[in-house]
Amino acid sequence: MKQQKINRGFKLIIGVKKMASYRVMNLVLKNGKIVNQLEKIHMNVLENNPVTYIYYNLTKRKVYVGETNGFSRRHNEHLCESNPKVDYNEYTNCLVIYSNLFDKSSILDLESLILNYMIAESDTTKFLFANGNGGQTELVYKNKEEIVTEVFYRLWSNELHRLGLVDNPNIAELRERLLFKYSPFKQLSSEQRVVADEIEKDVTKRYLIEAPAGSGKSVLFTNLAFSLAEKNPSLRIGLITTGNLTRQFNLIFKSIGLNGRLTVKTGSQLIVDAKNNDKRFDIIIVDEAHKLKQHYRKGHPNARRHLKEGDEEITLLEELTDGLVLLYDPYQGIKPQNIRPSEIRNLTKDYKKLLLRQQFRIGGNEDFSGEDFLKGILYGFQLSDDETFDKKVFKDEYFKIVDTFKEVIDYVDEYSHAYPKKTNRVIAGYCREWLSNSGKKENKGKKMEELPYDWNMDGIEKRWNSTYEDWVKKPNSENEIGSIHAIQGYDLNHSGVIIGNDITVKDGRIVAVPENYKDIGGTPLKETFSLSELTEYILNIYYVLLSRGIDGCAVYFEDKSVEKLFRERVGL
Repeated sequence: MKQQKINRGFKLIIGVKKMASYRVMNLVLKNGKIVNQLEKIHMNVLENNPVTYIYYNLTKRKVYVGETNGFSRRHNEHLCESNPKVDYNEYTNCLVIYSNLFDKSSILDLESLILNYMIAESDTTKFLFANGNGGQTELVYKNKEEIVTEVFYRLWSNELHRLGLVDNPNIAELRERLLFKYSPFKQLSSEQRVVADEIEKDVTKRYLIEAPAGSGKSVLFTNLAFSLAEKNPSLRIGLITTGNLTRQFNLIFKSIGLNGRLTVKTGSQLIVDAKNNDKRFDIIIVDEAHKLKQHYRKGHPNARRHLKEGDEEITLLEELTDGLVLLYDPYQGIKPQNIRPSEIRNLTKDYKKLLLRQQFRIGGNEDFSGEDFLKGILYGFQLSDDETFDKKVFKDEYFKIVDTFKEVIDYVDEYSHAYPKKTNRVIAGYCREWLSNSGKKENKGKKMEELPYDWNMDGIEKRWNSTYEDWVKKPNSENEIGSIHAIQGYDLNHSGVIIGNDITVKDGRIVAVPENYKDIGGTPLKETFSLSELTEYILNIYYVLLSRGIDGCAVYFEDKSVEKLFRERVGL
């Protein structure tokens, strides 16, 4: 790119081989006043054109991204705000982006794109964002693709990177980060917007939001929390998610200056903290509510210390708040500590019921949808009797069944070499003992490479995931096999799924094989043991594993009778 200096204080970008689809002005500010000597043409842009703009102070690491149809007017409005989230006089520059492609929809979209990708690397850049939550619904407009590819992509890797507003110019890498996927600035689907608006109308009610895997529960979680905190400064908000995601969500809220008000905890952490400090909340929002616990003697001591015999976390949360929002999938309870779906239905019988159905993780194509795939998985594993799904999904290149363990390993390995920036992993049911657990007495002091292998099939040796928190992003995870506890709540691009020998078929029904299920804390108590209950947990695990892949999924069935039944039910 060739730069031509047009006026003191800002530069216009002109393409050598291809005319740029946008222009930028970098305004210099001093105590809020624009100090550039502007020509008439640029004054016209600031007064009359639709623009997206970025206020910034690189020294203080402060950023605000906005859009307007009249920047001069909007700039003066910012300076005159009576109770601003940030002092606009502190900004040293403002980058104004303008184009003949812009209209109201496109500048809103560009604003959202810039914010979401800047959030994705906020743990590196340490920027603090002064933006509020505008409650945007997903935007559809005629030149959206051109705005994304010709304006945003170029802007991000060129001007924003050169100015120091961007650390990583690689959009594809940032798109894989959890901070991007769960950004509170994401545009909500119309379905998500209806649910958010319903809750915001009355935060004193109790809501059960039933939503399958990949339907955007976590995006709604961060968006709703941010919106409520911004609109209601005195609202006491409690936030709960699973232990392997708390760090990521807290980083997000820190980047927008809300870590003092919005702290994400696990259910047990929030309940214990509230009781120890005599806290009450106006509303508590629970992501992954299917993982809320009941008292269970075999559970980890830290996970049950707040639960007495007969206790469960929904009732304990109700004692701490009037408003309660449960984001819930009845097919993702995976062990006896989780409150069973029948009990959740009973406990929430007086709750307002809302639904999320649109599938965001598994996109499908013109022949089938992600919803078809999830319905097919539930039907194929006899978790549901609903067979109203398009069976083409299981004949598409998205999905394949392989014959051997080696093939499923090779499937993921091939995609990892072809697309090294993508997240492709092998995951499996808990059908092998965790021999490589570094916490075991016999493994104390051993280096990673000295630990025993957990898997040995087809001449291939593999270990289970060496960590739970953010496992998919750990450097060695490509060489490991992830369990349900490492992958629940995460996305993969291509997944290789091992359906283990912890299930088989008897009398036409899939049943658990207890001796092959190795999750010590995942089996029902002996005195109340139910084979059907254990079967349900294991099948729920496989539903979760099979719903991780965005771009593709290969499956290896260790028990061929299960494979045969599954093939018959999904039309293969």
